[in-house]
Amino acid sequence: MNHTTEEIKSLMIEKLDNRINPEDEQLLQQLINEQADVQEMWTEMQALFIAGPGKELMERLDTRQEWQIFNATLRSERRRKLFTYGGLAAGAAAAAIAVLLYINISSPINKTTPPLVAVTQAPKGILLQIDNGKTIDLSAQGNTAITAGSASLHNNGKVLTLQGGNSTQWTRITVPTGMDYQVKLPDNSILWLNAATTAHFPMSFSGNTREIEIHGEAYLQVAKDENRPFIVHLPGADVQVLGTAFNINSYDSGVVKVALVEGSVNMRAGGETVGLKPGYQGHAANGLPIKVAPFDAQQVLSWMKGQYMFSNTPVHEIVQSLQRWYDVEVVLDNTTVGNKRFTGVINKQKKLQDFLDDLTETAEISYYFKDQVLHLR
Repeated sequence: MNHTTEEIKSLMIEKLDNRINPEDEQLLQQLINEQADVQEMWTEMQALFIAGPGKELMERLDTRQEWQIFNATLRSERRRKLFTYGGLAAGAAAAAIAVLLYINISSPINKTTPPLVAVTQAPKGILLQIDNGKTIDLSAQGNTAITAGSASLHNNGKVLTLQGGNSTQWTRITVPTGMDYQVKLPDNSILWLNAATTAHFPMSFSGNTREIEIHGEAYLQVAKDENRPFIVHLPGADVQVLGTAFNINSYDSGVVKVALVEGSVNMRAGGETVGLKPGYQGHAANGLPIKVAPFDAQQVLSWMKGQYMFSNTPVHEIVQSLQRWYDVEVVLDNTTVGNKRFTGVINKQKKLQDFLDDLTETAEISYYFKDQVLHLR
């Protein structure tokens, strides 16, 4: 079996950090013994990261996130053709040296600053867009008060609280892949927005209804107000409530799922209105009649605990969750792999590779990375 430079490099990094499993270590040793260019690369990597200036880097990379940043930087260097056929060892050394120079590892460490403070590209943040054109990165603000016209907003990095303002002033929050965020609306209703989700709502509610728009996935705890129904506008459907808790999912184009946890809601789609009871989910797809069936709360709501639970789920559906949570592009090399099924859990606190290893063991699927794109085959 041929192994890409990226795969070999990843094995070496895991071995240097003592994170390699026995099977991979055996494979790496075999490649080193049999291929001169791999042996040369291994020698140079050892010199850089065990006895050379990279030793200090190894000691500083003591969190999973920092290792991911390091690996991502190496991948970006590879895209600049530092890794080329016939120049494997030189490419690895060049990539490693580039990282070391980039973070100034050769100079004394300033203990007052966190390691790897710079990345080749700033991470995407949770964006608050106010109708007057102002855009605020909530993930970069920390614990701050924000003034937007007559509205007062408070952000603690995880929750945005709205007070004041007027009903004609709308705002939009966009949560990127790999993140989630909560919003406390003026009526004390709570929105918990999953990754790759957008919510559009007014700074305050007036009139006979409370109306918002959501595209993506969210869990809502709606404050009870018998005089003002709460209406959620989704792509192709609406949900009307008085006071309740439910999950909505409109990730898939033309498909809306509403799972009721407590209270009661009316789901409207395609000119049809269906009432839901706790423990039941309404499913509207491409103009077809709404289907109502019981749902597994542990599975549907698991994302709020940093997990995605799958039960005999097709791989082509799992791919969407991987892309949203790990911000990685995924390609299915053939249609067969997409139809295979998997039962298991994605844990947001664990590395992507941990899940992929589970996937390969139980679903008979292999994977590889090429130019920062994850391929399943």
